[in-house]
Amino acid sequence: MKVKFNKDTLLLCINRSLGCVSADKTYGAIEGILLTAIAPDQCRISAYDLEKGIKTTIDAEVEEEGSVVINGNKLASIVRLLPSDVTIETSDAGVATITSGRSKFQLHYLPGEDFPQLPEFSPDRSFSIPQKMLKTIINQTAFAVSKEDDRPFLTGIYFEVYDGKVRAVACDSYRLAIRNRKCDTKIQSKNGETELKFIVPGKTINEIQRLLDDTDSEIKFSLTRKHVIFSMTMKYGDVEKEAIIFSRLIDSNYIEYERFIPKESKTYVTVSRDLLEDSLERASLVTEDKAAGHTKSIVKFSIKDEVLEISAVSMNGKVFDEIPAVKEGPEIEIGFACKYLLEILKGPDVDTLKLSLSSPLMSMIIEDAEETDKDDSFTYLALPMKMRDNG
Repeated sequence: MKVKFNKDTLLLCINRSLGCVSADKTYGAIEGILLTAIAPDQCRISAYDLEKGIKTTIDAEVEEEGSVVINGNKLASIVRLLPSDVTIETSDAGVATITSGRSKFQLHYLPGEDFPQLPEFSPDRSFSIPQKMLKTIINQTAFAVSKEDDRPFLTGIYFEVYDGKVRAVACDSYRLAIRNRKCDTKIQSKNGETELKFIVPGKTINEIQRLLDDTDSEIKFSLTRKHVIFSMTMKYGDVEKEAIIFSRLIDSNYIEYERFIPKESKTYVTVSRDLLEDSLERASLVTEDKAAGHTKSIVKFSIKDEVLEISAVSMNGKVFDEIPAVKEGPEIEIGFACKYLLEILKGPDVDTLKLSLSSPLMSMIIEDAEETDKDDSFTYLALPMKMRDNG
């Protein structure tokens, strides 16, 4: 194989593929990136870690066709430091020579047939949404995806897709995040389905989030029983190229999340999102005591008529703060993990929040205080924690 690439295009494509390169040292081929030269002017670049994968075809000058696997991280590091256009040439001795200007590197490669076979898909359902809308949905829910493997169905984002609406749900047992967005989803189904429900793994969500642009360009979801395939265009300079990202779905039913939402609240608080976030940032200087191994120290809310008092005690010391608030209903004291609340507050892009509370033992509901449309809304639940005396 002998192929000449534009350096910037090649590097961008490699970097976008690295999230699907495996860190598993037991099978060398999935640590690599598969380059398949297609005469006369294209090269397909693929990565696949056996759970998720990506493939993109970019422009190149192909002098000799071929297919090779080169270690992805090493190739990225080399191309990043090269001065100009990059030529990759392979020999029968299993060595790839990478040249640019007067610079030359040699790396061992594996033949393309050693790379795991990329899955072939026959999707029977599909829908599309704008990339920037999906990016917002992920930003406002992905923080609540569970990192624990004991309940696999919580380690991804659960999607419910209808004609005209997308709902995304994430839960890690401490928080529940629900985001609704209006959208012309253009659902297509061979079986005539008008509702689609599936769970995308958190690792795949993180990879998609990294690749999305803030544009109205659409990303298409195509579904089989066990896989999801994302089709999207990506910019390479002035040129747009289609990328295909695919992943296994989490094959499980999701929790009945709506039954966790308290049906009746007694106390309602309206508060500035920015002021609450700033106050919790200050409290986190005391609550996040990582050196002592305490990363979930409790922040206490004391909700009174005109003010929300925020306090915490830890081995680091004490903190007390208060911000203006409007309360309806009885006064209440309740405790939360400061870190989890802060991650929730970084999601919504609104000025004021409505906090709905039932008791110190029931989850707090966080919503937009000025919400007018349930089909374009967010709902967060924060699980309270038992408090010690903060006095």
